[in-house]
Amino acid sequence: MSTQPDVLIIGGGLAGLCCALRLHQSGLSFQILEASDGVGGRVRTDKVEGFLLDRGFQVLLTAYPEARKVLDYETLDLRPFYPGALIRYKNRFYRFADPWRRPADGLLGIFTPIGSFADKLRIRKLRSHVLAGSLSDLYNRPETTTLQALRKLGFSENMIDRFFRPFIGGVFFDPSLGVSSRMFEFGFRMFSMGIRRCPPVEWEPFQIRLPPDCLKGLYEQRLGLNRFRKME
Repeated sequence: MSTQPDVLIIGGGLAGLCCALRLHQSGLSFQILEASDGVGGRVRTDKVEGFLLDRGFQVLLTAYPEARKVLDYETLDLRPFYPGALIRYKNRFYRFADPWRRPADGLLGIFTPIGSFADKLRIRKLRSHVLAGSLSDLYNRPETTTLQALRKLGFSENMIDRFFRPFIGGVFFDPSLGVSSRMFEFGFRMFSMGIRRCPPVEWEPFQIRLPPDCLKGLYEQRLGLNRFRKME
C-alpha cells in the first residue's frame, strides 16, 4: 500500500469495514483510521477477566441483504433462536410462535390473551403486505408512523400494546411506535424471511464473506488489528 491511499476511511465499525471490502474488490487502496483499541464498532465482544461482554445488540437477521453479501454465515457458526416470543401478561408467560415455521405452536397461540382471533388473522395480512414487491417498492410506499400503520391495518389496541409495542418498540428503541412505517415493514419483512441468529461465542468482525486468500489481502491492506494506525 502506498503512503498516499486512494481513500481514507474514518472508523472501523461494520460500515467502515464493508467500505474497505468494496474498495479492495475494486482495486483501490485505503487506510482505516480508528480511535479505539480495535475494530468492529458496536459489533464486537470484549474479553474481561474471563467474561465475554458484547457491545450492542448482537442478534442477526439472516435475511439482511447487505449481511448476506459480506458475511460468511458458515464461518460465523450462527445459532438460531426459536421463531417466536414469550410474552408476559398478568404474571404469566405466553408463547407467541411464528405459525409459518412452527404451525403447531402457532395454532396454540390463537388461544392466548395476546390480541383477538381477528388480530392473529391480520398478522397474515401484514406478512403478505411486507413480503410483496421488492425492497425498492417497500421504501416507496406512503410513509406514516408504525403506530398509524398498525391501526390502519385494523390491529386492536390490545394487540398493539401486548405484542407490537414491546416487540417493535424494543427493536427500534421506540415504545411510542413513532418510527417510520417503512422501517417497520422492512424489519418485519426481515423477520419473516430470515432467521434470528447469534454467534455461539463472540463476534469476529473480520469474518467477511471472502475466500481466505482475499481476506489475507485485506490484512495486507492494513485492515488487520496489528497494523492499524491509531488516531491520536
